[in-house]
Amino acid sequence: MRLDALIPDGGPQTAIRAALDLAALVRETVSAEAGREVLHLSLASLAAPLRRPNHRRLLRDMLDTALASSRTRIFELPNGDLVAVARAPAPGLLAAEAALRRGLDEAGETGALRRLRLPADAAALLATVSEALGLEPGEARPIEAPSGGRPLDTAELAAAERALAQAELEPMTRAQQVCRLDPNGDRPETIWEDRRVDWAALAAAVLPGRDLGAAPGLLRRLRRAAEQRLLAGILRPASLLAWKPVGLALSPATIEGAAFARFAESLPAGRAAEVTIGLRAAEMLADPVALPRLAALLRRRGFRVALDEVRAGLLAMLPPERLPVDLLRLAWSPSLPVDAPPAIEPLAQAAPERIVLTGVDRAAAIAWGWEAGLRLFQGPLVERRRAA
Repeated sequence: MRLDALIPDGGPQTAIRAALDLAALVRETVSAEAGREVLHLSLASLAAPLRRPNHRRLLRDMLDTALASSRTRIFELPNGDLVAVARAPAPGLLAAEAALRRGLDEAGETGALRRLRLPADAAALLATVSEALGLEPGEARPIEAPSGGRPLDTAELAAAERALAQAELEPMTRAQQVCRLDPNGDRPETIWEDRRVDWAALAAAVLPGRDLGAAPGLLRRLRRAAEQRLLAGILRPASLLAWKPVGLALSPATIEGAAFARFAESLPAGRAAEVTIGLRAAEMLADPVALPRLAALLRRRGFRVALDEVRAGLLAMLPPERLPVDLLRLAWSPSLPVDAPPAIEPLAQAAPERIVLTGVDRAAAIAWGWEAGLRLFQGPLVERRRAA
């Protein structure tokens, strides 16, 4: 089952399907190590008059005409960007590039067109897809990590993994409570505890002065090691005796690994149902087949499944009632009351426990959530209310 199969046909949904198909093509190209030439026309880089529908059609017609005799796939993304992908060496695509550049140069637009190559530029193209789907550019990164200092190499990573294995993880973990806030109630009611690695604290402890963002592959290894430590901490006898429902955001590699299988088998009967596993929305977009596959695996093992770090732009395009998850972790932003899709309110009214509003840092967030029908909240303001 593909993620794009969850998206209805017609209207803007066609562009959403195109974006997800492009992400899938990038992944397949990288896996097969196949050479592809890519031409990306950025609508946002064009002057306002050239972004009008009639000019966009002219640019699309120009591209179609230049590529008519070549085997090239053209993707029209939700933000209007056009991406053409062809097998290397792709002479037709090079001819299309030349034709478009002449037209754009005459209009004084020199920075709207770029050529990429796969698999070398896969990360840049996936970032383009993420932005087109309404995600912030930084959201395409699998995790947030502090930057600065010298790049990380394999020897330092091995030392960091050894240090992490011996370190006390609690000071490197952020814990916030997911609470039910009722407009007619008084004190917040804690439902479960959300636990995440504090990457700034972890870097300071095991990799001081190193740039974690400079080596994404090595960083993924460190992330898996930290996530495995989180899982091991939950299974400690003291934690099991003082059990509380918990939420974790885990990478696909961790969920499909042996350590998570052992974790699932070691939990006492009935406890898995009190563990919510979050799948980051940006990672699911980068791998369109991952969400249905991982959700099915987690449910077979008895866990609840959440789509994590969901922005309004994404939710407006993916019908939440069709996603194979138990709940959505919707990220608060000041623009959310304007950007929130119409589907939020009926979903919240029908199943208020299916949506958690995260990052709540002001009363306006809670007020909007209550008005929309939400009852589960998480963030700094919720923590302050609990402590009051």
